[in-house]
Amino acid sequence: MGDGHMVSGHQSLGCEVFFAPVKKFLRCTIAGFALTTSLATVAQAQPAAPSPEQWNTIVEAAKKEGMLTFYHNTRPQGIEKLLSEFRKDYPGIKTEHIRLGSAALNERFGTEYSAGRNLADVLVTFPDEVLFKGVDQNGWALEWTPPELGAFAAQANRNNRMFALHTTRNVIIYNKQRVKPADAPKEWEDLWNPKFKGKAAMDPPWRSNAVQGLMVLWAKNGIPDAAQKLKANDIRFFEGSAGVYQAVLRGDALIGTLADLPLEPGLVDGAPIGFVYPKSGTAVIDGYALVATKAPHPNAAKVFVNWLMSAKGQAILQETDGLPVTRPGVPPPKFIPPTSSLSNVIDTTKSSYGVNLNKEINTWRETFGIK
Repeated sequence: MGDGHMVSGHQSLGCEVFFAPVKKFLRCTIAGFALTTSLATVAQAQPAAPSPEQWNTIVEAAKKEGMLTFYHNTRPQGIEKLLSEFRKDYPGIKTEHIRLGSAALNERFGTEYSAGRNLADVLVTFPDEVLFKGVDQNGWALEWTPPELGAFAAQANRNNRMFALHTTRNVIIYNKQRVKPADAPKEWEDLWNPKFKGKAAMDPPWRSNAVQGLMVLWAKNGIPDAAQKLKANDIRFFEGSAGVYQAVLRGDALIGTLADLPLEPGLVDGAPIGFVYPKSGTAVIDGYALVATKAPHPNAAKVFVNWLMSAKGQAILQETDGLPVTRPGVPPPKFIPPTSSLSNVIDTTKSSYGVNLNKEINTWRETFGIK
C-alpha cells in the first residue's frame, strides 16, 4: 500500500526542485555531495510493461522452464483448485506450493534468500517488517511491470515489486445455533465479556500479521491492555483463522475473532455462522504478490503473477480464497460485504510493524506465558 513504509537509518536525503530554461531538475544532497538529475529521468526509472511480442517470449520461456514453486498463505482448501485453473491455461507449467502463516512464511523466505537457497519463485503473503525490509533494502523482489497492472488502482502497486491481490479484514464470528440473537457480539469488547469467559477464540498475534493489525486497531481505539483483558477472560488460541473458524463451528468456542479468510467459503456451504464487522473499526491488510529476484523459474513466476492479476485469475482467487480482490470490476463476494461498506476502516498495512509492535507482541507472549 503506497510507499510510506518504514525507512531504514541511512543518511538523510535533502532535495530541492529548480528550473532550467528547458527542463525541471531535482537537486539532492546526500552527506554533503550534490546530485542533479532530470525529473524526467527519475520518472522513467520504472520498467515499462512488456509489449505483446515481449510477453509472448516470456510465456514461451516459462513453458520451457516448465515449473513453478509457490509460497503462500492463501486458504488451504482452495489452493489446489487455484493452481489447477492456472495449469489449464498454462498446461506446460507444473506447480508446487508451500503454505505457512504469514509471519513464518516471510521469515522462511528471508532465511532462504540470505542463505542463497532460493527455492521460491512467487511469494503471496501479508506483509510485515521482515518482508518490507527484505524488499526495500535487501532486494528480495524483482522490479518489473506485469501487463495486467494497468487495470489496477495505483495504490495496488508498491514500487513495481509488490502487487496487492486481495484484502483480509478482521471480523468477529459466532455460532448461531448456540448464541442467542440478543447475546450476539457487536463490538471487540465482547471478546472479553464475562458471559463468553473461556468460550472466545482467536489466532495468536505472534503467528499472524492480520491479527497484529487488529492489535494496532485496538491501540488506536484506546484499548492498550487487550492482552490482559483476554487473559482474564480465558481466551483460547487456535492455529490460524481456519482453526478459529472450526472451533466456533464445532461449538468448542461460542465466538471468535479471525481474519475473514474462511468466512465466505463457510457461508457458501451453509454454515450456521453469524458475523459482525464492529462499527468502532475494522482492521484491514492487503495480501501482496512478488516475483523473487533469484527465482529459479523467473519467467514462469511472471506468468503466474500476471495470471493472478488478470480478471479471470482474480475471480478464481476470490472464489477459492474467500477474500475480496483488488482488481476493479470483479464482482464482490456473495456473502461478506465489500470493504467499502465497512465502518471506520483502518488500513494497517503501513502500521502493523515496527519496534512498538514488536514490544506489544512480546507483552502478549509474556502475558500468556509463551516463549
